Amino acid sequence: MDSEDPNKEKKLKYPRSVFFIVVNEFCERFSYYGMRTILSLYLNKALGFPEDTATVLYHVFIMLCYFTPILGAIVADTFLGKYKTILYVSILYAVGNVVLSVGAIPNTEWIGAPVEDAYGVPQTVVSLIGLFIIAVGTGGIKPCVAAFGGDQFIRPQQDRQLETFFSIFYFSINAGSLLSTVVTPILRDEVECAGVETCYPLAFGVPAILFAVALAVFLIGSSSYTKTPPSSHNVIAQSTSCITHAISRKFKAKKGEKKRDHWLDYADDKYDTSLIQDLKGVLTIVLLYLPMPFFWALFDQQGSRWTFQATRMDGNLGGGVAIKPDQMQVVNPLLILLFVPIFEAFFYPLFNKIGVLHRPLQKMVFGGTLAGVAFVVSGLVELQLEPTYAKIPPTNYLQLNIYNTLDCNLTINFNNTQYEVPRLSALPLDDSSEYFKNGVYDLVATSMNCPDLVNDTLMKTLNMTQYPSASLLFSYSSDSQGFDALDLAEIELEKSDNANPRIRILYDLATESNGENVTFMIGGFEWTGLPDQGSTESMDRLSPGSYEIKYSIGGGDPVLIRSEEFLTGAVYEVVVASDNPGKPFMLVQELTKPNSVSILLLIPQYVLITMGEVMFSPIGLQFSFTQAPESMKSLIQGLWQLTVAFGNLIVIIIAEAKIFPKQSDEFFLFAGLMFVDMIILAILAWRYKYKETPDSSNKEKKKSISDSSDSESIGDEGREQDTGM
Repeated sequence: MDSEDPNKEKKLKYPRSVFFIVVNEFCERFSYYGMRTILSLYLNKALGFPEDTATVLYHVFIMLCYFTPILGAIVADTFLGKYKTILYVSILYAVGNVVLSVGAIPNTEWIGAPVEDAYGVPQTVVSLIGLFIIAVGTGGIKPCVAAFGGDQFIRPQQDRQLETFFSIFYFSINAGSLLSTVVTPILRDEVECAGVETCYPLAFGVPAILFAVALAVFLIGSSSYTKTPPSSHNVIAQSTSCITHAISRKFKAKKGEKKRDHWLDYADDKYDTSLIQDLKGVLTIVLLYLPMPFFWALFDQQGSRWTFQATRMDGNLGGGVAIKPDQMQVVNPLLILLFVPIFEAFFYPLFNKIGVLHRPLQKMVFGGTLAGVAFVVSGLVELQLEPTYAKIPPTNYLQLNIYNTLDCNLTINFNNTQYEVPRLSALPLDDSSEYFKNGVYDLVATSMNCPDLVNDTLMKTLNMTQYPSASLLFSYSSDSQGFDALDLAEIELEKSDNANPRIRILYDLATESNGENVTFMIGGFEWTGLPDQGSTESMDRLSPGSYEIKYSIGGGDPVLIRSEEFLTGAVYEVVVASDNPGKPFMLVQELTKPNSVSILLLIPQYVLITMGEVMFSPIGLQFSFTQAPESMKSLIQGLWQLTVAFGNLIVIIIAEAKIFPKQSDEFFLFAGLMFVDMIILAILAWRYKYKETPDSSNKEKKKSISDSSDSESIGDEGREQDTGM
């Protein structure tokens, strides 16, 4: 009778304790992904690291996040148990969030040193310390939280409830990631704090608060948890010792001694045969792992190279709706929620029916190939963006813009070259053949038939050693008897990180300001400059659109000059001067072309890499779980985490090597390496002999465990293996 079947699941109440764990996971994932979404832009724009260096630091951080789970697993399994490991490491994690948030506050001093010193030191030092603590914290709890949730169920009676738990756990991971990926870029870009136009302290602070909530929720549930004590031995340490012992004995073996079938058999004098056989299985799987880091090298660039790529694109969708560059990362979790059920319900049964891609390794090879195709697409998109790049002169050279606000033409002689600058116009010398080598130059400018000028010649010495790009403004002198040239004013040619237009005003109103301060107004923003003449700081807070440009002198009534349209991602210099005799004149020069390629063009590469992720990541974890020896499953999961760490190390090496001057070439390099890598994996997969699951009375139980692990892996691998399985 069924009632006598010992394997029949007994109805038990759903453990209340898991809801504390699920809420904890939602808040922790919000914290982690909210911080990570804006991290590359923070390193580049707030701390001032070059794009390549910011990419390296971003991937160093991710790499540390996936090296440390091995340590967390050892501590939990051998010393503290899962509950205490999560609790103690979470406190450390919370400290890291606070350190990063406080370190992001600009215009402050730490131990008497201003943040402006060398790359923002010590603000940079404080921020990097915070990131290191966070990496240790998130890695330390990564292998514990989901497993601790599983400990709350009585098995096998609650195996199906356990499967439901992993589905809910998966949902909480993606929900936290999805929400934070939308929210933190808004906090970063649309809030002004500490006198700065962006608010990274708030954008990091909100995730820090959510993590504090996560820790509080976890503590509230303490009395209801089932707390499994740590084991008495360390499988990882025991395995390492067995391997080193076998290697040592093999090299010390005397000539004539009977050779063993496998080098691990040399450890049979000290270790059980079962351990040796299990390690043989582990090493076979590890061989298959060797090509796998390349997938993560491509996948994790969504938060670095692809985010920087999005800053060079047009995020305006019309109707006042715009996508911020770092918000494009939300596409991945959205597609994960869409693709996982579609693949499970339609594609995988179809593959099995027609006899293709029905083995796990076959699916992984195809998924990795899709990731390579995604980078081919990203390279093609980058080729479309290159004409809109800022033209940055090489080191020790200067790019010069010359503005003539006189009502007559100017002839300018310097550097053994004569330049003709028409009246009321600009002459940008922005071609590579027109760059000036750093040095000091003598200039002679002559006005051509300029009415009312007594002095028609100007001699000036230009120190062209200070800036990579600068502007030279010729305007009427304050007595209107001649003309003058302002000292060189540095300009910033790079596009803004938020894809808004970047605007700088260069002005000379000496003929009418009479020594009073000049204030400019555009779209509700004001700049108050020095009296008479000068330049304002670059501003990128205005959304693309048409704006009235006004100015006032000494706090008087604003004077409308005219309206001007500013486009997405372009860099503008607005030149304002007094046309003789005192009429305002404005010239708008586009220094860097606007973003003309829609950000929606990134969607195909996100679709491809997410499809690749669905076929590579959860399938890889399923393969690892089913093929690992029973006593080595935790070890295999730890090694799987390391493939992510080594993938990020590959990005660091290639980015730091600076092999190509063009980003498109680097994308194509990654795609090519991925295709070669998948050929290697395909060969290894063809030679691999699968371990078949034995048919026994425990088959359904094992299937439930496997399926539960798959749900967990999808949730976490969909968000980069966050369960640490």
